[in-house]
Amino acid sequence: MKQYCRYCAFCCYGDVAYCTEFDRPMSDAQIKRANQCERFALSGLGDVETGRQYQPREERFDDGQINGQMRMEL
Repeated sequence: MKQYCRYCAFCCYGDVAYCTEFDRPMSDAQIKRANQCERFALSGLGDVETGRQYQPREERFDDGQINGQMRMEL
């Protein structure tokens, strides 16, 4: 699962995004960027701006072909 500050329970949003765990303000670009924060806690409220819940993308399986092309074996 990718971690984004905007889905973290420690992120507050008002005039500016703020991390209560590290006591620092963040820009909008920083809260939308994936991170590897060791203190990340998924919020039950969802995105701090919109309230949408986190929905991970489906995994893509690469079969070695370019989409739409047939494999020709001789």
